[in-house]
Amino acid sequence: MQRRHRLTGDKRFASIHREGRSWANRHLVLKASPNETDASRFGFSTSRRVGNAVIRNRVKRRLREVIRSSQVKPGWDILVMGRTPAGMADFHQLRDALQNLLQRADLLDAGSPLEPASCRASEPIMRDLT
Repeated sequence: MQRRHRLTGDKRFASIHREGRSWANRHLVLKASPNETDASRFGFSTSRRVGNAVIRNRVKRRLREVIRSSQVKPGWDILVMGRTPAGMADFHQLRDALQNLLQRADLLDAGSPLEPASCRASEPIMRDLT
């Protein structure tokens, strides 16, 4: 993720917690607050209840990939927090959970696909096995 799309600093995280609007589902909590820039910035947080360091970092990597492949409206600071079941979820479950929250928060661009082209089930994968 490019530096300009990263949320850093405890003050901004606290500000989003305090002033931002919140949406939640079984796996994730999303908090969003408008910012003064032309780009959206993202922060990811997981507590120890999600799992050990390996699992927490895996969840954050997967969430970053979902954000990278989604087209989020510019001008927002978005904080994504993993809940305890996120540690046991696979990539597709986390993708669906985050896409659901982004839709409910109306943060997806109108032309944004709900899933990356590489994950679409309607397109069969043809392999040459010879």
